[in-house]
Amino acid sequence: MQGKIYKIYFVVLLFLLSLNSFGQDSEYLKFNSFLNKNKFVSSDTIKVALKITIKNNYHINSYEVNDPSLIKTSVTVSSDKFKMLNTFFPPDKKLKFEFTENEINVYEGEIVTGVSIVPVSPLPDGKYEFPVRLNFQACDDKVCYSPKTLSDTISVEIVSTSSLSSEINTDVFSKINFSKPTGISQNQDGNKSTLSENTRTESPVEEDQISNLIKEKGLFAAILFIFLGGLALNLTPCVYPLIPITVSFFGAQGGGSKSQSILMGIFYALGMSVTYSVLGVFAALTGSLLGNALQNPIVIIVIALIMLALGTSMFGLFEIRVPQSLALMGNKNRSGYFGSLLMGLTVGFIAAPCIGPFVLSLLVYVGKLGNPLTGFLLFFVLSMGLGLPYIFLSASSSSISRLPRSGEWMEGVKIIFGLILFGMALNTLQPLIPKEIFKTVFPLYIILSGAYLILIDRKGSSSPVYSRFKSVIAVAAIVLGTWSLKPAEENESVNWKMLTSVQTIDNSISSENKPVMIDFYADWCAQCKELDEYTYTNPDIVELSKSINTIKVDLTKENEDITNKFNIKGLPVVVFLNPNGEEYKELRVTGFLKPEEFKKKLNSLKNYITQK
Repeated sequence: MQGKIYKIYFVVLLFLLSLNSFGQDSEYLKFNSFLNKNKFVSSDTIKVALKITIKNNYHINSYEVNDPSLIKTSVTVSSDKFKMLNTFFPPDKKLKFEFTENEINVYEGEIVTGVSIVPVSPLPDGKYEFPVRLNFQACDDKVCYSPKTLSDTISVEIVSTSSLSSEINTDVFSKINFSKPTGISQNQDGNKSTLSENTRTESPVEEDQISNLIKEKGLFAAILFIFLGGLALNLTPCVYPLIPITVSFFGAQGGGSKSQSILMGIFYALGMSVTYSVLGVFAALTGSLLGNALQNPIVIIVIALIMLALGTSMFGLFEIRVPQSLALMGNKNRSGYFGSLLMGLTVGFIAAPCIGPFVLSLLVYVGKLGNPLTGFLLFFVLSMGLGLPYIFLSASSSSISRLPRSGEWMEGVKIIFGLILFGMALNTLQPLIPKEIFKTVFPLYIILSGAYLILIDRKGSSSPVYSRFKSVIAVAAIVLGTWSLKPAEENESVNWKMLTSVQTIDNSISSENKPVMIDFYADWCAQCKELDEYTYTNPDIVELSKSINTIKVDLTKENEDITNKFNIKGLPVVVFLNPNGEEYKELRVTGFLKPEEFKKKLNSLKNYITQK
């Protein structure tokens, strides 16, 4: 009898050990949780690692998604004695799938993520348990599956002296970069401390325009935009007056030699590039600190006020002057290539009052990205845009006489830049303004800015070239703003019956006596939205659907009766039935289908019904 008891005990022990070894498992992934110490004192920051192994042929969405319809991966901790401080996710991959128009952020294979936790208040010695939950959505190449949550229990032992604790699981924790948090918990109750509430996709602040440009158009397009932006910054009142002085210096130092003057122009541009590239690398090395700071509404308002102040300075309300000693540094008669390099190093500070907002926008993006190489590249490109005119103009000092002289037209340029700064201030406040209101207010501001330039502003009117330039800018602003206010045209789409239960679906099938098309969708299903946007708006498909009983079923919240009846594993799914409710299984659609292919399905359905 005693032997049997030992055997049962041994089996139970093996079972418990297997749970600890293999962690929490699902059909898509499994994960194990680990602590960084065997024991903790009450003042310690507790670090938890989640080792996630994603099974073959599946991927899960990243902790930050670039498509709002996708469910992001997050970690939650529920406890009244502990609160979560930060989460630490590894870099994700950008992959393209059949159901996406652009690359999306995903994880594949094995990843290790971390969580830092602290006691809410000092705790007496003892063992404490609380659950850590992994929330995720798994997809394969064609469909996405319902969001899932796996839970594991963390057991923490609190002791009175740190001499009793020691580091453990160092091999796992070495794979986590705890210097760069990817989410910060702001909740104190420990019940809602989720990464999904704190990542930048749903934070109070949205990506700045440069970040959006890089995501939408790619790095090459962003580099071109930044380079052209650098060129345009030469027209600002802080930079333009320096061009004749600087290029004349190249001509004097070059001793009449074109090649020497060009080389001095190159060294000058390189000096500028050093100043800005160092800024870029510094922003990247600080990680997400700048980005996290900009999630605070107070910081957003302060930045908007700074831009507003800079804008009013362009209108002459006050003047920002660089200290005379610093301004003179850029124009001292230094000889040789080193002198040109040094002049380039200092000109970035002299130009700061005018180019600051553009540089700040770029700094924000680079800080969020956290990649020093990319930070260096983007700021190097900006400085090359600023420095390129000097290289070309230094080839001949006589070309200086062809440049328009600084005068009243520069005051007009200041007005344009002032209006741009006001627009940037308004755009910075976008996360704090209701979306529908901003969609109207911002285009109206653009229209009013154009009207102001045409009807009210008279600065620079003595310069015909500037007057024509201003008119083009004003008309373009009015046209752009008006176009933005134009209501979006709604394409004709398939006319769906929205049904929510097996009974209502069966009733519709029996009463209509038509061939049936049922579209199963969910709000978290990106491919479903692709079908709605591109396939169900196709004129041929709309026309073919008019002779079909078209039903749409929302599975955002799981409905086992429907999923079991129609054998729904993932979404999207479209099924085709005859008037008796029998499915043509060979016509079933899983995943996104382009209009041409979907039309073949509808024609096949029509042929089946005709043959019968």
